[in-house]
This record gives sequence, structure tokens and C-alpha cells, in this order.
Amino acid sequence: MTMNPSPSTLNSSALPDPMEWLFGQLHGMFGNRLLDGFRSGHVVDGRDSGIENMKRVWADKIRSNGLKFSDVRRGLAGAERLKWPPSWGEFLELCMPHLDIDEALREAVNQMTARQRGTDKWSRPEVYWAAVKVGEFDLLSLPHAQLKPRFASALAKVLEDGEVLPVPPRAPALTAPGKSESTREHGRQQLAALKVGPSLLHAMATGGTRDWAHRIIAAHERGATVAPHKLAAAREAISS
Repeated sequence: MTMNPSPSTLNSSALPDPMEWLFGQLHGMFGNRLLDGFRSGHVVDGRDSGIENMKRVWADKIRSNGLKFSDVRRGLAGAERLKWPPSWGEFLELCMPHLDIDEALREAVNQMTARQRGTDKWSRPEVYWAAVKVGEFDLLSLPHAQLKPRFASALAKVLEDGEVLPVPPRAPALTAPGKSESTREHGRQQLAALKVGPSLLHAMATGGTRDWAHRIIAAHERGATVAPHKLAAAREAISS
């Protein structure tokens, strides 16, 4: 089966037969070992009722746990290391591994420092957005004992929000005379000096990597509730 899954939720209407795709991936990894534990021998229209029931149960659990397509892809990547097919509980843990607060906080501090150089790599976007909630200055200056409860609270809030946006790219700063970083106004002056036309400026602001930002701002303008940190990040991405 050839499919181009959407990067949204697994049960998106834009994704045809999502469970067929998922179990096709798992069957490709584990073969009939995946199916033998669920096969009932009762076949209707060429389909084993036990296997079909397994798919329905997994589909219900994926929806009830709010798993996104990126979560399921993470689960599949983790399943590659297993010798035997995962149970539902094992697969859920692969999709949404438990976040250790101390490890997540260490990552937040290290990657926020790396982000200043444009070399940050985050294991999960939830860690990035929790770091944003705490604030870069506090994250990099407060002692661990004071920072940990604040970060834990921020991370819990991010996880409660539901949809977690990808980590936005950090816009490179233009160098101003006598300064390590330019202001946005000086950056616009530099672009104007290079005679960058309006259409190119618009394309730079609305490129594919900023589609998420436009969706957030559009939702906010329609009156939808948008978390302040997400709205701020969207405006920052578009204006940079």
C-alpha cells in the first residue's frame, strides 16, 4: 500500500485508512508474529474478525489518548528495536515515553544555550515549549532547585494544552555596524538596501516553515482560544 500520511493526527480525515497503514508498518516489521496473537480463525469477507477487532481497539485507544501522527511515528521508530510485536501498552509507551523532569530540564538548559548559536536539537517539542514558558533568561540563570518546580509546572501545562506545535526555526540575525545583532528595523533597512522587492519579502515571511504560524494567527483572529506563548511565537516567526 502506498500512502502519504498527513503530519497531523492519525485519525485525520485527510489520511485514508490510517489503521491499515499503521498495521501495514507493524506487519512489515514483525510479519505474522503480529497477527498470530489476535487471529480468531473466524473469517468474514476475507478478514479475520479477531484481527479486525484488534484494529478497532487500537484505533479507539489512539483517539482516546490524543495521539498525533508524529507520536505514532515515534512509536513505530521505537518498535524497530523490539524482537516481538508490542502490546498496546508497550506501543503507547513508545509513542509517548515518560518525560523525566530532571532530564527534560537538563535538555532545556542545554538546548536553549545551543539555540543562541542556532545549533539546538530537541528530543520533543514539549520540552522546548516548557522552556519558552519559563523564559530563556530565568532558565539560564536560576539555580536548579528554584527552576525545577517552575519547569515541571510549565511542562505539565504544555502537555495539558493538547496540540503541541513543532519547534520553530530560529531566524538568523543580521549583523549591524558595531553590534553583534541587529534590530529588526536595521535588518529591514539592510534588505531594502539590497533592493529586495515586496514579493520576495512576502515569500520570506510566509514560507513553508512558517505555515504553522499563519494557522495560529488565523485561529486567533477567528476568536479561537490560543495559548499566549503560541501566539507570541507565531508572531515572532512571521515578523522575523
